[in-house]
Amino acid sequence: LIINAKIFDYKKIENILIARSNVIIENKVENYKILSNDVTYFKNNEKIFSKGKTNAYIHSKYEIKSKNVNFNIEENFINSKNETNIKDNNSQFYSLDNFNYQIDNEILKGENILIITNFNLPKSDKYFFSSAIIDLKKQKFTGKDTKIEIHKSIFNNTENDPRLIGLSARGDENSTIINKGVFTSCKIREKDKCPPWSISANEIKHDRK
Repeated sequence: LIINAKIFDYKKIENILIARSNVIIENKVENYKILSNDVTYFKNNEKIFSKGKTNAYIHSKYEIKSKNVNFNIEENFINSKNETNIKDNNSQFYSLDNFNYQIDNEILKGENILIITNFNLPKSDKYFFSSAIIDLKKQKFTGKDTKIEIHKSIFNNTENDPRLIGLSARGDENSTIINKGVFTSCKIREKDKCPPWSISANEIKHDRK
């Protein structure tokens, strides 16, 4: 573990290191890097706390932007109670009000989640959950209070606004299953929130391919 910063304050009795100004924490063996301007390292507990804006780069796969981040080195998880954005190297984007990420298992948990597939690319879908557990390694998820906005061109009509709403959902990179769901492709109308037609069922399956 290498810590670079402009200012260091070491509390010898408590075995606590405080680093300030352009702080970079890097572990090349575990392949992660944390950047912040104010970091406290509790050596006895192997815990790191950042104050303010914090960026983390995990396994050259995930870029995390958050603030007031906690990093437990021994248990190998990182979390924050603040709004967080995560990007991966497969053009997936995640926005969460708070998050907990288990680094070894690549399990992401959070609340008020937005997932954007094919971020800034064609055929991009949006997933909304009040809470969810996401297996980033296996590309599987389970979520509550689900809303999915499917890319507009799925039925070769850019006037469509295809969307799914349900009590909960589970799925992977190939398919999504909505429980107690409603589907419509009708264009969203501000004055009349009720679409001209919709399909509802105890279970709706969306074959993403």
